[in-house]
Amino acid sequence: MPVLEAPMNENSKLVEYAAKILLAKPERCESAFSRAADSFEDDLLEFSHFPADYFAFVLELLSEEKFFSKPGVWNFLLVLGTEKEKLQSSHYEQLAETILANYQSYLNEDLCLGVCDFIARNYPEGYAKGVLHGLREIEKKKDPTLFGFADDGLRILEREVDRVSRADGRK
Repeated sequence: MPVLEAPMNENSKLVEYAAKILLAKPERCESAFSRAADSFEDDLLEFSHFPADYFAFVLELLSEEKFFSKPGVWNFLLVLGTEKEKLQSSHYEQLAETILANYQSYLNEDLCLGVCDFIARNYPEGYAKGVLHGLREIEKKKDPTLFGFADDGLRILEREVDRVSRADGRK
């Protein structure tokens, strides 16, 4: 059930975040997403796991055009990256499915780069490669200005693997 259709008592904070994002004037969207993501991250400090309603909210942001068409949704990917110890493997699978299903419609360069960067830095190497190669195929069908972000993700992944390997070698 989309957050805005949920009864207010289910999670009024998420309804408030969604409303502020949706009501923001175009020139203020990025700021609205940033403020909502900061508050969202503060909320997560109260939990040892990632609450289902909060995770569903992120999936909604990445799957509903009314959200992902606005600049700034990538701020929530930063939150996921900093709260990754609270995510389960099933969360990563759902995120990958959602991103792959909607990537064709992502027209914001920051979101495209943010998605690919998030995958490169937070997924196991083999899984990340598979998702990024899938995104590369999708990019071939997009406007040429939106091509190359999956390749950027693959380069980031390569650097991350090298960095971790070097760090493991020093231990």
